[in-house]
Amino acid sequence: HAGDRTHALHDAADDPRVDELALRPPALRTVDTEPLDAGGQRTELHAAVYRPDGDGPFPTVVWVYGGPHAQLVTRSWAPTVALRAQLLRQEGFCVAVVDGRGSTDRGLAFEGALHRHMGTVEVDDQVRLVEALVAEGTTDPDRVGIYGWSYGGYLSAMCLARRPDVFRSACAGAPVTSWDGYDTHYTERYMGTPAGNPDGYRDASVMAHVQGMRGRHLLLVHGLIDENVHFRHTARLVNALVHADIDHRLLLYPDERHMP
Repeated sequence: HAGDRTHALHDAADDPRVDELALRPPALRTVDTEPLDAGGQRTELHAAVYRPDGDGPFPTVVWVYGGPHAQLVTRSWAPTVALRAQLLRQEGFCVAVVDGRGSTDRGLAFEGALHRHMGTVEVDDQVRLVEALVAEGTTDPDRVGIYGWSYGGYLSAMCLARRPDVFRSACAGAPVTSWDGYDTHYTERYMGTPAGNPDGYRDASVMAHVQGMRGRHLLLVHGLIDENVHFRHTARLVNALVHADIDHRLLLYPDERHMP
């Protein structure tokens, strides 16, 4: 008791209403990459896994950003309050995220692993995450999807296109689909110029790999007034998918900008 105020403490440890609202933090773990060559070194990647209740293997959704200037797996409150991941976990999905090579705050060599060939090592590291979860019995290999936004949208589409043996579905939000159509001040730091790296730009384009999406499930989401990744990116990919006669779904928001 303090003056005219009374403070009461209530032990809510056994209150089911509190348990229902509690958000469990994901399990933090590491995943090793495969060596790039016979003499190469393995790289330890940081991952977070939101495992649902019950026994696995579980249908699994990979949440990805995967590009420069971002780090999703941290020892902080942020992964716990990732509400999309928590919602999917409550619905019975395992959600997994890994900061692969190309992401930030692990040194220049780690981020620079994608230099001149975006859409390669980042895909490899998402695959390595899935392989590790399958090997330990957490993930059902026949029920794996991937979703992301912006660079994560790009990698979602690329993972489906380049590794349809691993990923069955993808949701690509506001994806870059060809780096010759994105901001040069960003792109050329990592890819060089289109004239100086034509093969790298060609291979980094989602359109170069659309045949891999045949028989898989792709949802494209984009805001029509996106000022960062212009809708032109999704339009180019849709055009390639239509010409290749590949099924896909398209969700457009006329009045939305870049962020979901």
